[in-house]
Amino acid sequence: MKGVVVEIMGQNLTVASDGGDDWVKSVAGTVDERIKSIRENSNTVSSVNIAILAALNFADELERLKREHQELIDRITAMKERLIDAIDGKLAQG
Repeated sequence: MKGVVVEIMGQNLTVASDGGDDWVKSVAGTVDERIKSIRENSNTVSSVNIAILAALNFADELERLKREHQELIDRITAMKERLIDAIDGKLAQG
């Protein structure tokens, strides 16, 4: 698998992904933007600390999205069950 060169925090990295070059560039751009935002809004100057803060930021976002996703699945499942019960009730009456 061939890699694509991206720049994050001023560092060039070669990254390979099944998602393709455009996907890698997009993800790397998102990471770099988040790091720039953290750097602008933080007193931290250590690159390692900034990278850790960005990782924590992304992990927090991921966990929130997982929770929201599960809540949506639960709502859809409950709606499906109500629909099945309603259909079964109509069939039993008809």
